[in-house]
This record gives sequence, structure tokens and C-alpha cells, in this order.
Amino acid sequence: MDLTFLIPTRIETEDRLRNIISSVSYLLKYIPAKVIVKEVSNNSTFQFRAIPEIRKYVDTSNLIYLYEESSEPWFCKSKVLNDLIVASNTKVVANYDVDCILPLSSYHQAYDAINNDHADVVYPYGCGIYQWKSEYDIQIYEEFVNTLNTSTLDKRKSLSNSTIGWTQFINRQVYIDSFMMNENFISWGCEDDEFYYRMRVLGNRIARIDNYVYHLEHSRTNNSWFSNPNFNNNYQLWNQIKTFDKNQLIQYYKNQDYLKKRRQELV
Repeated sequence: MDLTFLIPTRIETEDRLRNIISSVSYLLKYIPAKVIVKEVSNNSTFQFRAIPEIRKYVDTSNLIYLYEESSEPWFCKSKVLNDLIVASNTKVVANYDVDCILPLSSYHQAYDAINNDHADVVYPYGCGIYQWKSEYDIQIYEEFVNTLNTSTLDKRKSLSNSTIGWTQFINRQVYIDSFMMNENFISWGCEDDEFYYRMRVLGNRIARIDNYVYHLEHSRTNNSWFSNPNFNNNYQLWNQIKTFDKNQLIQYYKNQDYLKKRRQELV
């Protein structure tokens, strides 16, 4: 596949460590694509704790690991995703949440829709009650990584809502031309809403796969919940942007310093 999974991470808890071992192993086993993990943290936890575990279960030839040392308390997913866009070179990229597992057919359908020029952006799950919340304790984890079969996740799951988070498959050039991720959203909150709105307003073709997504449940920190002290600022920015029409949106992004920097990096 002419595809790269873009995985931004900061591993703040043991359950998030288990989740990234699980999801990266699953991708490497079943999807013939590149996987780039970028960890921004004061510890290279993925390198020293996750990779040795992943190597027990799968070949890691398609795995690329990037590390940026940082003592900044706020993990800015949008900024790291833009770093990963710059680092990638495939026709299709996928913003990928480490807590997300999809049925194998969903990966292929999402990729094919973009690769065959039927869509620019694909959300590989339905909108509505399309989430399987998987209670992912150590017992389920150990069984899953040794089988990498989603039937293990079916043992302890419940239905919940699904909208626009987790993962999106995107034509990389369209992504770049549509202003990438907005780095003004600091840490967690509203960045996924703004991205979906912008893709639609700019006229990109958005598709969905009519299937479920597994979410590996986990504890929450300030970088993954409404307790993020920057959430109100993110919410206000989102409320401003969602009033823009196409011309206002383009004008807003033309004036963003982060985007000017990214354009230089992409030359």
C-alpha cells in the first residue's frame, strides 16, 4: 500500500503503553504499510518499553520511530501530526489514534477509496452508535497481543457513540493543500471537530465506512480530557472558525505562522 500511518504519542500511563503495543502490532501484522510513531516526551518510553514487546509478536521492518525530547506538559497532537506529515511521502496517510482498532476490511476500503480517487478523506467507521468500547485490562491485553484477533476484544465490549475522532485516512497532498492540522489547538480538545468542518467547507470529498471501531479503554490525563487547562481556549477558537465560510477560512489560514513554517519544510 502507498500508505503511512501517522501515530503521535506521549505514553503517560501503563494502559496507554499497552494500547500502543497492541495497535501498532496489529497494524504491522495485517496492513502492508509504513507506520511512523513520533514520541514527544521527557522519556523515550516507546523505544525502550514498547518496541521490544512489539518485536515479540510481529516483524517491525515497516516501523519508523521518531523521538523529540520535551519537558513541555502539554502534548500537542496537532503539531506532532504535522511533523509526521512532513516526515511521510506516501500518497495516502492515516492520522491514527493508538487506542483504535478497526476491522481489517475497513483499512482496505478506506485506502482503496482514496487510492482509486473516489474520496479525499475517509472516516473508517460509521457516525452514530458505531463504537465498541473494549474494557482492556491486562488479561484481555495479554490474550490480544498473542493472537492479534479482534474476537478477543469482543469478550468485554459495549456499544457507544462514534463521530469524527480516532483515525482518518487522507490524500496527503489534499491534506497539505487544506492547511494540515491547526497547531493553535493546544493539547486535547476540538481539533478533530475543526478538521472535519474545514475539510467539508473546502469542498473535499469525505467518505465513511459503514462499520464499527474498537476503542481500547484507558485512563485519562490532562492531555486526553476536558481537564486540559487549554480546553476553553480551544473551544473558543473552534467556535470562531466554525462561523467562517470558505473564503474566510482560506484567509485565516494564509496568515498562520505555523503554516508558513510547514510550507518551507515541505519544499
